[in-house]
Amino acid sequence: MSDLTDTVLARVSPKSLPTYRPGILLLAKEHGHRLLEEVRLPDLERLRDQTRYEVGLRKVEMARQRGRLLRSYDPDSYGRGAAENCVRALRFYFRYAVAAGHLTINPALDLTAPRRATAPERPLREHELVDIWRGALDGSADPELDALLLQFLRETAARREGCLNLCIDHLDLTNCLVTLTEKGGDTRELPLSRKLLTRLQAFAVSRGANRPGDAVFRYQRGTPLTRRRFNVIFDRVDRNCRWTEPLDVGAHWIRHTTLADIAAVADIRVAATYAGHSPDELGVIGRYTKVTFDDLVAAYERLFGPRD
Repeated sequence: MSDLTDTVLARVSPKSLPTYRPGILLLAKEHGHRLLEEVRLPDLERLRDQTRYEVGLRKVEMARQRGRLLRSYDPDSYGRGAAENCVRALRFYFRYAVAAGHLTINPALDLTAPRRATAPERPLREHELVDIWRGALDGSADPELDALLLQFLRETAARREGCLNLCIDHLDLTNCLVTLTEKGGDTRELPLSRKLLTRLQAFAVSRGANRPGDAVFRYQRGTPLTRRRFNVIFDRVDRNCRWTEPLDVGAHWIRHTTLADIAAVADIRVAATYAGHSPDELGVIGRYTKVTFDDLVAAYERLFGPRD
């Protein structure tokens, strides 16, 4: 069974590899000495539960050692995401094993992920946004980058992936819009002020972006931003605003805030389109009513003012 591990890992997409690798390696560690057909569903469920417990325990222990605040200090409150990734990895592994002819019955077919906990995320109040901005910039080694990134998040409700994928040619100063690429490569256009677009373009050029496909958000040394920057920003927020730490406030909270504001000044259909959600997610109403770019512009300008 261990002979299959490297082959399966090579089949995982680069984006999924960081989340799938731990589960596949755990399977190899615990059951690599066995034949594939000897592994049963209960074996996989134990791996899932082991992953959840160990991640939850580690999170609580590290928080206590470092003096960090948590909403709960019960390890069972955590680890669901890691367990879900483990389930996905195991399903991938055995799906490949069946497709490649190594197995006829897939033991991971009925392997379920743990129920997700209710997310604490909610729209932020105005004074909380002000506090987060202050906390993010106080002590920042690159306040120009952090301020611009936060403003972009606020006005676009972008996911982190949308910020990282943003390139020079996605900034349309003529039509005052930005093109975002996020989940699964889905792309959408959103209104944005000429002022912010100009700031983004000037920032990118000042840090070495000169070709159409060059990333906008870049470190001072000129290299494109990584996901790590979001952790750095919100770790600093936690140090400066202690109320954010037990809530685990991050970039997605700003997304929630902007989408709630869009829904308040327009409606849920406009907010869903702004978020990049499929119309089918709204049921019949979403399928039979069309949100136009002008609807997005009207909502944007009610929140953030004229674009031009």
